[in-house]
Amino acid sequence: MAINELSISTCVFGAERGVGQMLNDYMELALNAGFKMVEISHRVPESESSMNAFRTSGIKVWSIHGIMGMGAISPDKAERDKAVEEAYRHAAGYAEFAPCPLVEHYLDRHTDRKVAGYYRYSVEKLFEKVSALGYILCIETAPYKPKEYDRHPNSVEIAEFIRSFNSPQLQMTVDVNHSNLYENLLATADITHGLVKNIHVSNNYGVYENHLPPDIGVIDIKQAFDALRLHGYAGPCNLEFSFPGQKGITPSLTQLIDVRRYMEKLLWNR
Repeated sequence: MAINELSISTCVFGAERGVGQMLNDYMELALNAGFKMVEISHRVPESESSMNAFRTSGIKVWSIHGIMGMGAISPDKAERDKAVEEAYRHAAGYAEFAPCPLVEHYLDRHTDRKVAGYYRYSVEKLFEKVSALGYILCIETAPYKPKEYDRHPNSVEIAEFIRSFNSPQLQMTVDVNHSNLYENLLATADITHGLVKNIHVSNNYGVYENHLPPDIGVIDIKQAFDALRLHGYAGPCNLEFSFPGQKGITPSLTQLIDVRRYMEKLLWNR
């Protein structure tokens, strides 16, 4: 169990598309800041140099963020198959770290109900492939973006979708930065009882998906994390944020240590 640990997404480190020495530097920075676990963002391409950076870092890979995109809900079957194959290839590149959560976005965000069928087709295909690699496929709660999508799927819908598979290898990621914009986080924890195998933690001001550090914004992080634990979540507090005004810029060691200390005091009084 990693319940009293922190994980940090590689997205926190800014220009994360770099591989090789750049990733080595990021992992050294994370370790020096006191983090023991990492989530590999979907922006880190699978490659031997990426794998070597994580293998030799001494940091545990907690989860992998997948890359399945909007082609997965295309009416064109060939496009859906292509999206699934690309997502599978990405996951397979990191399969050495399985079993662990593999996070994919919930993409059924349109009023056209044919999209639901297209999306289920893609998830079924991907699930068959990645479960054979040992992954726990985790569908992430959707961001509230009314200007981009014509429908917002809430946690009730996503939980029902996941439960319909009736498999311990298809579960859920709750992103508190997504879920607080449209729902009550305590209700989300209750609705998703027993399904959550990964979480994304950041903050916002209650209007947009800001992905702020946990100490900036309106979300009561401790209350949300405690509720998720009460309802069965047994993994680390997995941080996924950007420092204000520093998108694409690697944070300093002091900044990361301050976040780690803030979270440890907030959650565990360390």
